[in-house]
Amino acid sequence: MAHETKQIRKNGNRKRETSLSERTLSGLGWSYLSTFVKAFLSLLVLVILARLLTPVDFGLLAIAWIFIMLGNRFGQAFVGPAIIQRAELTDAHIQVGFTLSVMIGIVIAAMIWLLAPFIGDFFRESTATQVLQALSIIFVISGIGSVPAHLLRRDLRFKELMVADVLAYSIGYGLTAIVLAVQGYGVWSLVWGEIMHRAIHAAMTVRYTRMRLYPRWALREATDLLSRGAGFSLARSFEFIARQGGYFVVGRWLGAGALGYFTRADKLILLPRNYVGQSLFHVLFPAMAQRQQGPERLATIYLHGSEVLSLVALPVSAMLFVCAPEIVSVILGGQWGPVVILLQILAVAVLFQMCDILNFAVIGALGAVYRQSWRQGIHAVLVVGGAWYASRWGLEAVVIVIVGAQVLAYLLLTQLTVSLLAVRWRHLLRCCLPALWAGAWAAAALWLTAGQVRAMELPAVPALALELLAWFAALLAALYYAPSYVRPVSVKWALTNIPFEVLGAPGRYMRKGCKWLSRDRSDC
Repeated sequence: MAHETKQIRKNGNRKRETSLSERTLSGLGWSYLSTFVKAFLSLLVLVILARLLTPVDFGLLAIAWIFIMLGNRFGQAFVGPAIIQRAELTDAHIQVGFTLSVMIGIVIAAMIWLLAPFIGDFFRESTATQVLQALSIIFVISGIGSVPAHLLRRDLRFKELMVADVLAYSIGYGLTAIVLAVQGYGVWSLVWGEIMHRAIHAAMTVRYTRMRLYPRWALREATDLLSRGAGFSLARSFEFIARQGGYFVVGRWLGAGALGYFTRADKLILLPRNYVGQSLFHVLFPAMAQRQQGPERLATIYLHGSEVLSLVALPVSAMLFVCAPEIVSVILGGQWGPVVILLQILAVAVLFQMCDILNFAVIGALGAVYRQSWRQGIHAVLVVGGAWYASRWGLEAVVIVIVGAQVLAYLLLTQLTVSLLAVRWRHLLRCCLPALWAGAWAAAALWLTAGQVRAMELPAVPALALELLAWFAALLAALYYAPSYVRPVSVKWALTNIPFEVLGAPGRYMRKGCKWLSRDRSDC
């Protein structure tokens, strides 16, 4: 055992000739491939289930999900992120971390089972009690799979993670949930879909890491992991409360039906963050942790990343706001009309949700999670307290308060990030100019096109297609013909610093696209 403890895994010390930049870009490629496949599957499943299930079914799951996700964030965040962030990792750390994760999962599962009747009574939904008790098993499953999944992320093995994610989601929701929904199982189709999803994902990550699943205890390693993990757990718990606090208030004071509308709007608005920004975080966090001794390098990545993310987020925000009626009609169907106004309000926060991904990656990589925690604590208090106060004016007022709290939280976290990296605010604001330029032109073209297609009373699908075509064409034209003071500077930086050839044919097309945007097309 003593010999095993001395075997150290250093960040980035893998037996490969590829550089960290190449491995990071490769990880991004696989992560985004997984993102696009999962986004397609998620939309397909959402379209089908929205027509097979009722808003009350989704609302019941959302009530249970508030507490499931709280326990999930608390349990997994205690060990997994500490394994990624630690510069040196021994086999003892891994085995002790696995033991801690399983123990925490069992404890949380028992707590959820015992508290489920009280939670059901609080929300005045007896079915929520049974749903919570059935879903409590996923804490044990997640405890088994947490350390293997985080080891894959630490080593930037996103190809294996992509296979596990896609296969688990396809079997869990794409097969199990839909088959049960067709047979009339209602909310239980979602419950069993999630259980199957978690079980398959855990089994595959264990297989890829070839971990030996046996308990082990060592006080020094346990103390090290828990001291690091406590900060991550506290920060993510507050983040979760801020994310789910609105669900809690709406479910308790406005009912399961209103919560069903709110969750569907939130699900749509989170697609850019979950399937673009979140994939970026999963790669950048371990990659930045390996560069934590060079903050000047992190500052450069942060500024260029902010420019790129804002350039994506602001036009997407405008598109979601203007196209909300057609999006809801095409994806959810006619029975979900109240979701339109909620989607338009939430669209305002897309920019801040996306750019926060970089804040989380930098703060986590540098280990400043306790300073992050109190900021997210303020966010959580504002969401829960503000949503409760606004609930007397209805669901729209609650959503407005939640968006306002998200904007303030972004400013607080950005202040911490720029102080850690010694970045000036004016440099960060300069990064937003290309997004403001391109977003304004894209929004104007989209608004004019939407007015025309609605006047023609076209069906929702062709109307949405025409709107998206005009939006995309205006966005490309605005970028290409942008004057020098609003032209993206990240394009030329990417051409010099990013090894696109790692991605093969897609990388070559990305390089050509960068040259086209920079107007340096001599080598194309």
